[in-house]
Amino acid sequence: MNNCLLLAERDGVRCAGPVLMAGFVVGFGVIELSTSVLSQTSRFSLELLVLLVLQLIGPILVSVLAMALLLPRWLERVVKQGQKAWRQSVPAAGFVGLLLMLLFFVGAIVGGVLVTPRADLFRETTELLSGIRLRDLLRTLIRSGVFLSCICAWCQWRASTALRSGRSEALIVSNLLVEGLMLAFALKLVWVLVFNTVIS
Repeated sequence: MNNCLLLAERDGVRCAGPVLMAGFVVGFGVIELSTSVLSQTSRFSLELLVLLVLQLIGPILVSVLAMALLLPRWLERVVKQGQKAWRQSVPAAGFVGLLLMLLFFVGAIVGGVLVTPRADLFRETTELLSGIRLRDLLRTLIRSGVFLSCICAWCQWRASTALRSGRSEALIVSNLLVEGLMLAFALKLVWVLVFNTVIS
């Protein structure tokens, strides 16, 4: 357990900055597009941003970005520990995915708020955040953790197989980037078609 938490801390530190920046850029871009180009109100733009982050792009974007940053570390653990690497890496990835999604959400809100052209911005932002259901936020955080855990398990399993066949580490990482991206979209599709149908 301590090793998993230590791995989660190290992986989280590596990914926190890029994920926070990505959230900021997404928030800034969505609000700028909605208010300036589409001429929507600031309140509608912020609600649209929350919908996009929590329901559409958040978990998959966070998972893919984290995968790209963590793949070399996942591969290194497979090299050192073999097939047992997943026992620590997969739980750590789930915890990291959850925390990174929260950071992405905060970054998106901050980026959106900074470009929102309204004088009563603080009140609108407070009302917006108070309107977010805790259930929806928790579901998004869990989904991000599940996505990254599954991607980590897949990548380490594939890496172990590829290493035994004598492939170079650079080629393995390149192939896993493509496979991980495809898996992320597949997980998103399964979540939408299966899980959302069951709970709705």
